[in-house]
Amino acid sequence: MRENGQKLLIAALVLLVIFTLITILISEDDRIGFLSAVSTVAVALETFHFNSSFGILLLFFSLFLGVFAVYLLEFLISFIRSEFGGVIYMAKGLRFRNHYLVCGGGRIGERVAGLLKEKGKKVLIIENDDIRSMELKKLGFNVIKENALEERTFKMANASRAVGLFAALGQDVDNFIVVLNAKEANKNLRIITRCNMLKNVNKFKELGADEVVLPEIVGADRMVYLSEKHEK
Repeated sequence: MRENGQKLLIAALVLLVIFTLITILISEDDRIGFLSAVSTVAVALETFHFNSSFGILLLFFSLFLGVFAVYLLEFLISFIRSEFGGVIYMAKGLRFRNHYLVCGGGRIGERVAGLLKEKGKKVLIIENDDIRSMELKKLGFNVIKENALEERTFKMANASRAVGLFAALGQDVDNFIVVLNAKEANKNLRIITRCNMLKNVNKFKELGADEVVLPEIVGADRMVYLSEKHEK
């Protein structure tokens, strides 16, 4: 959002520079005052009258203004969705008490949430992808569409009242951030995290994770166990 705001500000400044340049040129060419030139430019843009000496510049400015207006509208829609959508999700999250948070609604996150739900636990999934969050909602899960890497998300999810959290994002570095933010929001929160690389297990422990699970190792152990079971 901040990056888009900076781009919008730059575009507005460029627009202002072009408008000022056109106004000065018309003021000098028609030998009129600056304010009168501003009025002339405004009338030309309003009536699409580009037959003056600087018609090409006026046409270019008009096209640029149209593009800027569309971009501004998209920015406002994104801002409203971000701010007010966040308020809605916060209101939803605050209804939860003694619940479990699942960060990441992929295959592992969905499975974890499903098992918890089967046991009668209250579960809230944090998923940032629009399509995936909608799919999870259709499956009957409680979902807030927010970024689990941001601190404010844990406030929306009422992490201070949660009893446990599962960090199920795809990358270890992302789950590092989740663990840190979760502990910051609730130092008593029991955290179980997914880990892809064995060398990162101790790092997760140092950050405050209670349990660290490597899906590949668990899967391999299970396969060998089943093989030995059939041999017996």
